[in-house]
Amino acid sequence: MSGDATRRWHYRRVIVMERMLTGDLPLPPARLPVRVAPLVTDEFSSLALLRPELTIDTFRQRLARGHRCFAAWHEGRVVHAGWAAPRAAWIEFLDYAFPLAEGEVYQYDSYTAPAARGMGVAAFRVAWMARHYQAEGAKRHIAVVWPRNPGALRPLEKVGYRRRGSIHVLRLGPWHRVLHTRSRSRQ
Repeated sequence: MSGDATRRWHYRRVIVMERMLTGDLPLPPARLPVRVAPLVTDEFSSLALLRPELTIDTFRQRLARGHRCFAAWHEGRVVHAGWAAPRAAWIEFLDYAFPLAEGEVYQYDSYTAPAARGMGVAAFRVAWMARHYQAEGAKRHIAVVWPRNPGALRPLEKVGYRRRGSIHVLRLGPWHRVLHTRSRSRQ
């Protein structure tokens, strides 16, 4: 390892959110008419228009790992998309693998086109995806939110996610420490 790499350090934290997939899971109305569906390989070029910083190869690699993308379409274009991982949760921001229990699904990499933000599209897609996984037998959805992105909390809270705790990662070169905290009130 180079000298620069061994001197690198950072501290990062995320808020862990969870949604139990029990009972009726209502769909909140979106103020923009959208259709939500799992994205198929042939539609990756539409997703690439929304997320030009990611490659189609990245999308294919995620699918190969068993992940799924759920997209919200408006007037023939993807205006919002989010991914789900049913077996293993890799939190890229933390450079950390978050352990998932049986029946848990990790939702990640949600993104809304600027023109569709604030229209309820993200909450609608999150709720639709929760229903989809509930029908497949999943018991809980997990998501993480960077504390400096409070706008990402709103769609999750709107559809019943609650704070489960946080994950803190301190990295000093090759050494790292991970701390999981739990919220005091479990809802």
